[in-house]
Amino acid sequence: MRLCLCLVFLIGMLQPVWAATQVDWQDLIDRKVAEFEDPFTSLSVSELRSLGTVIRLRENLAKPDLATEDRIQIEDRLKRLEAKLAVSGIDVDWLLSQRKTIGRKRAKAAMAGNSNLDGKEIAIPGYVIPVLDADSEMSTSGYLVPERGMCSHMPAPDPNQMIRYTLATEWQADSVYEPVRLTGTLSIRPTKQEITLLDGQIEMIAVFDMTVTRVTPLAEQEPVSTTRSFLDFLKSKSQQQEAPANQ
Repeated sequence: MRLCLCLVFLIGMLQPVWAATQVDWQDLIDRKVAEFEDPFTSLSVSELRSLGTVIRLRENLAKPDLATEDRIQIEDRLKRLEAKLAVSGIDVDWLLSQRKTIGRKRAKAAMAGNSNLDGKEIAIPGYVIPVLDADSEMSTSGYLVPERGMCSHMPAPDPNQMIRYTLATEWQADSVYEPVRLTGTLSIRPTKQEITLLDGQIEMIAVFDMTVTRVTPLAEQEPVSTTRSFLDFLKSKSQQQEAPANQ
């Protein structure tokens, strides 16, 4: 009887941990919105560049003050480039007519979060970008991204691939892009904020908001030089901004 009571007690203690759904970044995407026919995804990098060149050449031809000699050269180059794309089975005019439509669909997909996870207790791995509290050297909020260097050395991810978090725990990040697993309640609550990061001021747009109740550091084989004290970095930034005033 005592053994049964102990087991019931232990199960009750472990239940909150089990309740957290382990998710990956792809799980955050709203598949219904993200799945649409995008003709540009089938193009190679070279073909996309050629298509971009076609756009630029056509824009140049539309200039009213274009010299006759330049116009002839541009028209010749444009014809050759369009013929090259046609040989590859690419309908340039049709593709260009789809740009705005596809652009709107991509933007909508990037802002659409998986509603099945809204309000759910989840656990997700990623890299933290801490944000200092106002007038403080503490950080109780920040952003979680899927890859190291995003928003700094790399482009920012789509908004539905970024989580703005608020800590309900005493954990503090030791460095920018520290690998962790965050556990807490996820909500679809789009936010926009400008923060100071390694490359200057960055606009952070996140579809998700998360109240974090547990932070699990993740071991990662990375050179020590790739991490930097978060507070040391922000303090050095502050000193650089104050330097001109002291000169």
